Amino acid sequence: MIPIVDRASAESIAPFWRMPFRPFFWGGALWSMVALLIWQASLSGWQLPALRVGIAWHSHEMLFGFAAAVVVGFLGTAMQTWTGIPSPKGPQLMSLVGLWLLARLGYLVAAVPLWMPVVAEVSFFLLAAFLLGARVLRTKQWRNLFVLPAMLAFAGLAACHWLLPGAQSRVALMALLLVTGIILVIGGRVIPFFTARRFHLSPREKLPLVEWGTHISVVLLLLSVALDLPRIVWALLALSLGVLQLIRVLRWHPTKIWAEPMVWSLHLSYWLVILGCFLAALAWSGVAPAWQSPALHAFAVGGIGGLILAMTSRVSLGHTGRILQAPRLMPLAFAALALSALARIFWAPAPSGFLAAIIAWVLGYSLFLIYYTPVLFQPRVDGHPG
Repeated sequence: MIPIVDRASAESIAPFWRMPFRPFFWGGALWSMVALLIWQASLSGWQLPALRVGIAWHSHEMLFGFAAAVVVGFLGTAMQTWTGIPSPKGPQLMSLVGLWLLARLGYLVAAVPLWMPVVAEVSFFLLAAFLLGARVLRTKQWRNLFVLPAMLAFAGLAACHWLLPGAQSRVALMALLLVTGIILVIGGRVIPFFTARRFHLSPREKLPLVEWGTHISVVLLLLSVALDLPRIVWALLALSLGVLQLIRVLRWHPTKIWAEPMVWSLHLSYWLVILGCFLAALAWSGVAPAWQSPALHAFAVGGIGGLILAMTSRVSLGHTGRILQAPRLMPLAFAALALSALARIFWAPAPSGFLAAIIAWVLGYSLFLIYYTPVLFQPRVDGHPG
């Protein structure tokens, strides 16, 4: 659909607040590095009594503070294209970012009562659900209605992660699978399209059994974790999800992608999600229980972290009217995220493995901020609003 935008109204707003991708891509990238450096300091034995640092804080900030915030920025931006209704901007967008930032600071500072950042974060996701869901309902874009339950699920999981200490690990796993499921839905739409468009190929028809199987497997896996069903059920669902994604990617012209960093970065991250599915199946089946943490970090670092870097790099260029060409050192950034994932999967828990994974992540997202801060803070180069 063609969005209807009041140019005069849009141009009265500072560029940074004109579209959700701008503050959330920038803030999410920056916060991911800050959170990981604080986490590394804690792992290295630094005493940080003024900060609420621990494994729960680490997992929460990477899932809700980083990944979910970037998802909100991406979906909030895509909503304008999908529905034809302008995305949240100006005061609405500032309110969203303000709630997100209050939650980040509140969770970090130990002296802040825990209920305060919980309220701020739940309010952030509920406001996002309202702003995005209303646009879908108004235009009857039922295909995109998944954004409403996704935002509500984020709100519930964010609260439960802190308010139910006995269930923290299971809630974190559900949040991880929720984000992974969202990127599988979005990736399944955009990766084959971007690949075919870049190399002037005819996109292959989607296989309904694979597409529906993917969506159903994600939902069933989430439900099996939520209901705490036997681990063998988790394993079988993870295995089916991995097989379905393997069929998917093999139909996306994987041999033709290596000349274009903006494309191979997407594929490489998606392959790491598949690796995570198979490792999770091995761990949850009891064949190799020690592989659970590597499996989850294949999802988190390689899949989510890598795909977010690849997608934000592309979306930031496209939505600011720039040529879709990776800046000179961005291929290094994409490779760094893959190396971060491999270090976390195969090298950790050795302390040097943790350190290597964090250094590689910080390198990748530092390059993103160096190249994309001017892009995200400046107006579109083609003169259009947005």
